[in-house]
Amino acid sequence: LDPQPGETIIDACAAPGGKSTHMAELMQDEGIVWACDRYAARLRKVKANAKRLGLRIIRPHEADSRHSPDFHQQADRVLLDAPCSGLGTLNRHADARWRQSPKRVVELVRLQQELLNEAANWVKAGGLLVYATCSLHPDENEQQIQHFLAHHPTWQISPPPADSPAAGFTTPEGWVKVWPHRDHMDGFFMVRLQQE
Repeated sequence: LDPQPGETIIDACAAPGGKSTHMAELMQDEGIVWACDRYAARLRKVKANAKRLGLRIIRPHEADSRHSPDFHQQADRVLLDAPCSGLGTLNRHADARWRQSPKRVVELVRLQQELLNEAANWVKAGGLLVYATCSLHPDENEQQIQHFLAHHPTWQISPPPADSPAAGFTTPEGWVKVWPHRDHMDGFFMVRLQQE
């Protein structure tokens, strides 16, 4: 996402706050980081983490990120670390395989699609949107992005720069995919999208 000091950033699924606090630190605590979650109890963790680290720019926002018109065209950058099946973390969470089913993945794909469509509305012209999951399921990742791009012709994939830590995991399509068996870490999918 590469957040910069003075920018307005939205973390669409923020709790418990690790991503929001990291972005605020990268921004030298200058600008605004909206930390969104639909549950007040989860936002208390975000507030506690921000306070513990002495960060002033994090603004917790209780709302369903599928329906937040107040943010339309307000953000320089948006992070959507979407709710997912977690199938990329089975190495550490073997029991997770028993909590997922094909029906559950279909439900998650629909939720991710709704979140992605709304998050795209939040980005200012020329801004960035990063979509990420800790899943390796193509329906949650590649197919989700292909569907998004087919319905949002003003958006395109913006691969990570060559000096980015993610550059080594970039595919020819421009997204990032981390494979546990090859890369010896959890499986992840990430893509940076930019409006033309």
